[in-house]
Amino acid sequence: MSKHDLIQTTAIEAAKGTPPIVVAATAQSQSWSSADTITLLTITYLALQILWLLWRWWKAHKTGQQVL
Repeated sequence: MSKHDLIQTTAIEAAKGTPPIVVAATAQSQSWSSADTITLLTITYLALQILWLLWRWWKAHKTGQQVL
């Protein structure tokens, strides 16, 4: 493995680990517990899923297609 490949692989792996680190650091800096952060992220995810499903149903209704 060349030096360039090693640096590239290290950067990619570091980028993959960044989101959990940012969430944990933000939670600690704002005195949130991990449970609070997970709850907020879950509520946000569920709201986005509901909005996407409603949009999909509305689009299918307007075009006369069946939603599977």
